[in-house]
Amino acid sequence: MSMFAILFNQMMTMSLLIAFGFVLVRTKVINSEGARQISTILAMFVMPASMIASFNANFDLARLKLFGWAVVAALATIIGRIFINQFIFKKDQRIEKYAATFANSGFFGIPIVIALFGHEGVFFLTPYIMCNNILQWTYGRALISGDKKAMTPKKAFTNPGMIGAVIGLTIYISQLPLPQFMWTAVSNVASLQTALAMMIIGSYLANSDLMTIFKNKSAYLTVFMRLIFTPLVAILMIYLLPINNFEVEIVLTIASVAPAAVNTAILGRLFGGDYEYGARIVVLTSIFSIFTIPFMMQFAEFIYTL
Repeated sequence: MSMFAILFNQMMTMSLLIAFGFVLVRTKVINSEGARQISTILAMFVMPASMIASFNANFDLARLKLFGWAVVAALATIIGRIFINQFIFKKDQRIEKYAATFANSGFFGIPIVIALFGHEGVFFLTPYIMCNNILQWTYGRALISGDKKAMTPKKAFTNPGMIGAVIGLTIYISQLPLPQFMWTAVSNVASLQTALAMMIIGSYLANSDLMTIFKNKSAYLTVFMRLIFTPLVAILMIYLLPINNFEVEIVLTIASVAPAAVNTAILGRLFGGDYEYGARIVVLTSIFSIFTIPFMMQFAEFIYTL
């Protein structure tokens, strides 16, 4: 099966799960507090478990070097987006700038990577999630709040995603012999990733005014920058780096083409931004990404095989 076909099937599966989450909230099976609790479980336990599970492999120096190149590529593409969006958006368009810069590489990226490469592929997605988290809680927080003093390096390095990555990397490098039942437990928790992540997106959709989302013309520039323009730049940057590994290049691209980070809404609420507008952008980019991701990945596959 071609990568386009796999991606199309995965996006349709994810769409059904989003619809399931939407129905659960609209029929009041789950309320806002329940959705928040599921989101907490996902962020605190399931996503870190997915990262740790990806490190369950024999140590390979060549693979570790590719991990290092993934860190370089992640930093280059995210910082590149920061630079580009400074020129595209006005100074007071803080939510738009944040949404166009930071992708939902964890909640949205992990399910797609697993569909293509299994949990082993998350190994190369982890560097991107690490860099994304660090920059979201430093530059991103300062951007949303409008105060450079609001940067919180401690939060950047102590969030669950970063802790999961550090634990996994430590186990991988040290080859710590953990019993099989522990790996099985971690894998079982990690397997919840796709369903829970998409249900959360569905809950955002259910709590939003659909007509307001689609009528907001100013948000479409953010959608274009998040899903098309900056991913094209990222694909070019990844192609120019001496990675020379198709799997790593594709995984990094998946992280780059994902919709706006959920933190667009969360940080907006915490630090004085427009929470509701941020949530609408998250929903809007998530809806359009179902259609843009397969085509962007098809283009990336063409470029990387030149």
